[in-house]
Amino acid sequence: MPEPLSVAVFICLEWQPHAGGHVKCWERFAEAASHYPDRVDLTVYFLGAKRQTREVAANVRYQFLPPQFSTHSLEIMRQGAGMTDVAPFHWGLRRYLPQHQVFHITDTFSFAQTVRRFCRQQHYPLLSSIHTDLPLLTRTYSREIIWRMSGRSWGRDFWRWLWLEKLQVDQWFGHQAERKLAGFMQASDRVLVSRQQDADWLLTFLPPERVAWFQRGIDRDRFHPRFRNPQWLREEYHLPAVPIMLFVGRVDASKNVLLLAQAAQVLANQGKVFHVLIVGEGAQASLVKDLLGDRVTLTGKVPQEKLGAIYASSDLFVFPSESETGPNVVVEARAAGLPVVISGFDGGRKYVQASGEDGVVVYSRDPQDWAAAIAPLLDNAPYRQRMGKLAHEITQATCPTWQEAFEQTILCQWEAVAQAYGWHQNA
Repeated sequence: MPEPLSVAVFICLEWQPHAGGHVKCWERFAEAASHYPDRVDLTVYFLGAKRQTREVAANVRYQFLPPQFSTHSLEIMRQGAGMTDVAPFHWGLRRYLPQHQVFHITDTFSFAQTVRRFCRQQHYPLLSSIHTDLPLLTRTYSREIIWRMSGRSWGRDFWRWLWLEKLQVDQWFGHQAERKLAGFMQASDRVLVSRQQDADWLLTFLPPERVAWFQRGIDRDRFHPRFRNPQWLREEYHLPAVPIMLFVGRVDASKNVLLLAQAAQVLANQGKVFHVLIVGEGAQASLVKDLLGDRVTLTGKVPQEKLGAIYASSDLFVFPSESETGPNVVVEARAAGLPVVISGFDGGRKYVQASGEDGVVVYSRDPQDWAAAIAPLLDNAPYRQRMGKLAHEITQATCPTWQEAFEQTILCQWEAVAQAYGWHQNA
């Protein structure tokens, strides 16, 4: 009986039931891997409060490890993306590594640093995948931390001007994050991307054969228009009987949520009738509430089981984020039959085939322009219904299931890199 390939994937984020898209993406891939017990034995490493193993299937498990130096150790380092580990090496992880044959990193934090060193020393295959715009997130959260620090000091306006405008410290941190990311990519045998911008950047310093594409999938049973029930949504969250503008994600600067709130303000001043429903939590929730008052409902985090009905029962989805490489929430909204209004500066724009027909892509950061893009969907119910129907049909036809995406764009890459190192399944 041939032995399956032992693969380890490393996500230096805390696993929790309501985690964000990066964690959820790998949960779905792990579930998909359970269908291939003869080909892969998969361990996905996450941060956790204590060391423990959670069995997903006979050939798939999650391994939780406490951080060496958590970003939650200092209040000032807390940020919306959740807890990560900024230690230069994870000693607890090192003992697990010799049991695996292929290593796959997804960020540049302590897990990745430990794995890169191990693979270099032991000559093991290393893959990377890019799941978010790390330099942009670094700039965003550096700015947020500096803003928070100066808010507690005398002369805060001066310090903010000095650090952010004059010295541009946030830009420096972003540049350092890009340099660090490039170092990890150069150390990898293969890098998987889902955004053309990332592929173009990698090809400036890597040969084409070391860059490959991966896809995310969609759960077609969970995200579907058949779950539309506006009355349930109104009763569940005490919403008025008006068009519902939905946002799902972290309620902070990394998702540009204030741009949505400001655009909604413009629409309100124009006399448009709507209500904003925000699913998620984050540092800017109170600011959004202050801006929109009784025109917004913030649910906090909700169980994954409810999301499908929330999408399908809303009327349009607005997502101004620019930090995504392939936002799950945009695909989920389209699969559920919602028209989406998204940023032209984000990786999610690839999902809209023709702006104005199966979605709306906004190439602007001006709330007035976003309001102008949203207004026709609020004013014309048949238009948004046609757009949502077409978005659903295109998603059904073009977006793979998670199992298809895993086999065709992840598992095959693991096997190809392992074979380049001399692994043969029948050995």
